[in-house]
Amino acid sequence: MKQTILLFISAFFWLTTQLSGQTARHDSNVLRQDIQFYSSGFRLKGWLFLPSDTAGKKLPVVVMAPGFSGIKECSYQFIAGNFAKAGLAVVLFDYPNFGESEGTFRQEADPWLQIQAYRDAIGYAVSQPQIDPEKVGVWGGSYSGGHAIVVGAVDSRVKCFVAMTPYISGHALVKHLSGATSKFLHQQFNADRLNRLQGKAPAMIPVATKNKAEFSAVSSLNAWNFVQSFPEYAPTYQNQVTLKSLEMELEYEPGTYIERTGSKPKLFLLATQDELIPESLILSVLDRAAEPKSVARFEGHHFSAYMEKREEISQIAIEFFKRNL
Repeated sequence: MKQTILLFISAFFWLTTQLSGQTARHDSNVLRQDIQFYSSGFRLKGWLFLPSDTAGKKLPVVVMAPGFSGIKECSYQFIAGNFAKAGLAVVLFDYPNFGESEGTFRQEADPWLQIQAYRDAIGYAVSQPQIDPEKVGVWGGSYSGGHAIVVGAVDSRVKCFVAMTPYISGHALVKHLSGATSKFLHQQFNADRLNRLQGKAPAMIPVATKNKAEFSAVSSLNAWNFVQSFPEYAPTYQNQVTLKSLEMELEYEPGTYIERTGSKPKLFLLATQDELIPESLILSVLDRAAEPKSVARFEGHHFSAYMEKREEISQIAIEFFKRNL
């Protein structure tokens, strides 16, 4: 017991000292602070967004993180800022291996490492004096939309979640691959595993490409166009991931966790022309979810939510969080 208390005091002191050293950035309605916390042995960096007037208030908080291969600057900061302007605190962070966060294998998207990071980000959030620990929501889009389902299912601190265009099932993708494609992937995955076992560098692939004949993690011209917008606001983004990231993605089944979310309020945000995640697949998962649950749609493709539809999807999520936190 004594050791546990000492560890708790040490952790609290560490968090407090980190907060005191943050850089604060203001706009007319939002305060943004640099933060850091540890997860799975790595120091993760992110931002805490707060409404400009927090005096004497205990704020509901939304914990959010990027999608596949993303960093916090990849449009997510604009959504977080919208949430904060509406009176919500927000923790937005870079996963292990990405952006400003530490990690062993740079550009490797490990879904379970990322889920643990979400949970540790929640721990950071509820330790802050401005945050109401009983009012924690989670937001995720695309790959992190799948994470939102899993975190909503396994973490008792989460009171509600938004899953936008969520990744649902690797098996659902794999079963539609041709025999030749499946064989090619397994050959590549197994060769990479052997190379890594021998201490060689992990194989890397582009996240997105405009060349349909080039092997990449995401097959979508819209993804390529989204990446091309990053120099304006996310100049440090790297358009590559480890090959193992794709292998882990195809083995990931976040949709199987939906029943475990129980009676937590849940909102699924769907794109009417989603070229990556079939609406029927998402709705088949939502059908198995307990009430309360809701669906909202926005016009556009998978990446429209981070671009021309960003204000619209922000407002839909804000209304949901304000009702349920």
